[in-house]
Amino acid sequence: MKQKFLLVLSLFSILILSACGGAEATPALSPEDTAATAMAEAWIAITQTAAALPTHTPIPPTFTPQPTNTALPVIELLPTLPPAPVVVATATAECITIPVPEPKGALVNVEIYNESQGSATVAFGMNSANDKNECFSYSLSLGRNDVYIGKVLAGCYWGIAWITGDEQSVARSGELMCLSDPAFIHKIKITKETFNFK
Repeated sequence: MKQKFLLVLSLFSILILSACGGAEATPALSPEDTAATAMAEAWIAITQTAAALPTHTPIPPTFTPQPTNTALPVIELLPTLPPAPVVVATATAECITIPVPEPKGALVNVEIYNESQGSATVAFGMNSANDKNECFSYSLSLGRNDVYIGKVLAGCYWGIAWITGDEQSVARSGELMCLSDPAFIHKIKITKETFNFK
């Protein structure tokens, strides 16, 4: 009785397994799909990094009391001015868009030199929109001692570079880099910690 039961059970198992065996294998991703996925993930990382950048917070003016009327002669003092605001490179959400092939605004020449002694993944974005309401962020990869030569939309830019190699680091622009003259070649240098004009 046990042998018949085992025989029936094994035949039943074989039938079930053979019914499952006819499925087709899932196709692998094409190189274009893989590239598009990698690009999307890179833009997500750039967006999250730009959103984490510090924002400009104006410093409130200091209170200076007015002199009171007295019989003594009044010496006029220069007014106390609030401290000058610190310009910090920030990105706004509308500026984190991929550049179009033919922008409407003026283009300027730029050369970005990687002097960080490692490979650099670069995010280079406009701080605010131009008069044509265009606001782009550029991304590129530079090998050790590579130079990017190209054209970008005229405007003020922030920059971040993630450096890999012997030592990993992040290079940031402390102040905005304004590129406005189309006849001039704007040269920018990336070191292990800085991203600024050369």
